[in-house]
Amino acid sequence: MELKDEWIQEDDVYSNPLLRLTLNGLKYYGILLYKSQPLKKLNCFRGVCFTASMLAFNVTQYVDLVQVWGDIGEMTANAATTLLFTTIILRIFHFYWNRARFNDAIKFADEGVRHILDYGTPAEKAIFWDNVSYMKRLTAVFWICALVTANTMCVYALIEYCSVPEAERVEPPMILRSWYPGGHKEENFGAIYAVQLYIMYVGQLIVPCWHVFIVSLMVYVRAALTILNHKLRHLDGYVASGMRSGRLIRELKDPEEERLNARRELIIECVQRQRKLHEYTDELESLIQGPVFLDFIVFSVLLCALLFEASVTDSAVQVFIDVCYIMTMTAILFLYYWHANEIQHQSDQLSKSAFANDWYNYPPKVNRNLLVLICYSIKPRIMKAFIVSMSLDTFIAILRASYSYFTILKQAAD
Repeated sequence: MELKDEWIQEDDVYSNPLLRLTLNGLKYYGILLYKSQPLKKLNCFRGVCFTASMLAFNVTQYVDLVQVWGDIGEMTANAATTLLFTTIILRIFHFYWNRARFNDAIKFADEGVRHILDYGTPAEKAIFWDNVSYMKRLTAVFWICALVTANTMCVYALIEYCSVPEAERVEPPMILRSWYPGGHKEENFGAIYAVQLYIMYVGQLIVPCWHVFIVSLMVYVRAALTILNHKLRHLDGYVASGMRSGRLIRELKDPEEERLNARRELIIECVQRQRKLHEYTDELESLIQGPVFLDFIVFSVLLCALLFEASVTDSAVQVFIDVCYIMTMTAILFLYYWHANEIQHQSDQLSKSAFANDWYNYPPKVNRNLLVLICYSIKPRIMKAFIVSMSLDTFIAILRASYSYFTILKQAAD
């Protein structure tokens, strides 16, 4: 297989302060490459091996799911991890299929960040670094949530096997309740545990990395729109300082005509930047709408099933595991819907920001450009996962629907 140039990133991309944590994780997994990297094909092979092993393990989980079909408790204990792995495997395949588009999205965000750091005003840089700090906190919280969820069952299975007599063990007795082709799970615990521990740690690498990667691109859009709002609100400040995106236009000698021209240039620059960000948002929406729509369907059902499982089980550890899975799935949905809502909010603010400056003192030829920006901002920029709008209202509706299904299922069981 020949590696195409559009699949390979510049080395500097991996030092980008907003993207570097997640990009280095994906690079280690084997689905991102950089120019000076030795043995690029070997790195790709590692990614293929990780994905193939996850896929093979996921097939065994579906076999186990079929074997326990009809028993709600048994099915729920299996289905959470099974479907979570399925969604991430489909995301990886989706990346391979659209590798060039994902790499272009990374390059666009990196170029935007470099422009802010090289040419941005102190206020613009402050906005950017606030978003970097926010992204670091978000990454840490989500990684902790994912690691606790993934490791709880591993640790519990080992403690139970080593210290609890077989007659006193409480389900689930095997890590992830995986199907084992040779039978005799207890006699083959070591082999099963080693394989499943490897798979779990591969999953712990790719699941948080992938979701945080997409969210980091969404945070970049939010930061860029916030900076654009700031520029529109303080248009005269940029003009008075003779600066445009941190670059000195010219030494203003006073004539009002020069200031009007500077305002006009700034407004045109804002219109062009707005158009590029909206096009980038559309591309990002196109790349993530399939996986997010799948999450909408799968997680809505799983949240209901996990709530039901936690309400009927007698095992305190199983309740804790169910709660961890509920938190992880809710966090994944929240990350996408919250940041899509933030992008919509910042985009909607552009028209208000444009109206907030001293437009009434500008001549008609300047205001015509400002009017173009306002008209372009009036249409809501709502990201969608096909027919599902990505907003906080949708997120709350998912939680309400899952709880409603849970209460119906609980009443039927009682």
